[in-house]
Amino acid sequence: MSSPIIPILLAGGAGTRLWPVSRDALPKQFLPLVGDRSTYQQTLLRVRNPMFATPIVITGPNFHFFARRQAEEIGVEATVVIEPARRDSGAAIAAATEIAAARDPQAVVLALAADHIIPDVEAFHATCRAGRAIADTGRIVTFGIKPTEPKTSYGYILPGGALGKDGVYTVKKFVEKPDIATATRYVREGYLWNSGNFLFRADVLLSELKRLEPEIAAAVSEAVSRAGNDLGFVRLQPEAFTRAPKKSIDYAVMETSCRAKS
Repeated sequence: MSSPIIPILLAGGAGTRLWPVSRDALPKQFLPLVGDRSTYQQTLLRVRNPMFATPIVITGPNFHFFARRQAEEIGVEATVVIEPARRDSGAAIAAATEIAAARDPQAVVLALAADHIIPDVEAFHATCRAGRAIADTGRIVTFGIKPTEPKTSYGYILPGGALGKDGVYTVKKFVEKPDIATATRYVREGYLWNSGNFLFRADVLLSELKRLEPEIAAAVSEAVSRAGNDLGFVRLQPEAFTRAPKKSIDYAVMETSCRAKS
């Protein structure tokens, strides 16, 4: 029987696109934007299922008490990791993946943005099951969203051939946020929005990061190995973590790795 997927929640962003509702003091993932629970709480509840293990939440030094308190409010136990400086999603995902791998050397990890709204939880679980089957083979799986209109605030994915029968496809191309004319063409040509959510074996992601971005890998590995326990939080070692170049996981791994595209 496969071990449960370990969810990683990225909950450190400031949500500047929703300012002044969302701001550094109270970012959008901790706000009840839809319904009476924050999007962070909704994300935690989506992974409160036997398919998933205890989640790992990575957040900033100003938000860790929000993260723990809001998890406790809904009865979810989580490992909360304090990211001492914003180094973008590459270092954040790498650090949480190192922690997941220490918990389970065979870990399969689901990296999730904590500010997404997904009303159909059953469809989300079905997608995770389909993605897990592909991740187990050593591929890094990304979740695409069918666009409703051209958007310049999202990256895009061009899907390739089918992998199995469950709506899983290879990725021909990752592209960055386009201008409106290019976005319109992408929608017409069948591109998907890049959701920024990923599913992968921990050993695969860490190996690819070490190969493609050795500075990030080395800095994060040291920050995790020298992490301290601070009132029950995992506090990454600041000097080591700050040495990690600031780069998104898309730039660091997804756009170049043969494990993520073909």
